[in-house]
Amino acid sequence: MALNRQQLAKILEMMGSVHDGEALAAARRAHMLVKNSGVSWDTLLGAQSFSLARNGASAEAPQTAERPRPTNGHVRELTSYEMLYALLHSNRTPALIKKRLKPLEDKLVEGDVDDAVLQELRALFKRYVVVSAGA
Repeated sequence: MALNRQQLAKILEMMGSVHDGEALAAARRAHMLVKNSGVSWDTLLGAQSFSLARNGASAEAPQTAERPRPTNGHVRELTSYEMLYALLHSNRTPALIKKRLKPLEDKLVEGDVDDAVLQELRALFKRYVVVSAGA
């Protein structure tokens, strides 16, 4: 089975969750995805893409284009899974919407969600969670 790198990236992103259960589930899912693909982590991470410094004491990562970081260092963009979690646990999210969103959880983990659904998720998050944080 070929490794779906986009799916793996989404799952690895979920490992940053502040909820230990979500982070652990994401780590296990990532491990199984790599294991089932038949690729080793060493091969996947591309040991050749890191070069050892001349003194052999440290390794440096290749230069990549990064998103600008906020100046305060505390703000980051939430993952789709984190937005879904917040919506499902917000007191302001109507029960009907929670019921409609619940099946989306597995699809997000599997990376089987189209852009229109993600846009709707972001809009609902802004409407019910961000507004309640400011209120």
